[in-house]
Amino acid sequence: MLEKYLEQMFAGKLDFLPLEESLKLSESGIKLDTRFHWVVCTEELSEEEMTFSDIIEECEDIYGKDSDYLKIGDAYKEFDEFTLSLCPAPTYMDLLKYNE
Repeated sequence: MLEKYLEQMFAGKLDFLPLEESLKLSESGIKLDTRFHWVVCTEELSEEEMTFSDIIEECEDIYGKDSDYLKIGDAYKEFDEFTLSLCPAPTYMDLLKYNE
């Protein structure tokens, strides 16, 4: 699984693993040592418990489909009380270190 993601990132010259792949990796139970995460601001979201799909849908309703409501956040700089980490956003090096 990681080899496929490494190839995809290398071929696409990607800084971070895309969201869909990051979610699959996170759901697989693999714990990567990374300080980067896919994050969303929750300040305007409802306070009820939501699934990932619910969060995306509500963000698109509030911010619009083409907005940057979902971004990569640095755990040491971006996190506050309104930041929700959806899943890790590994770099190529994060994947490479884990794969060794």
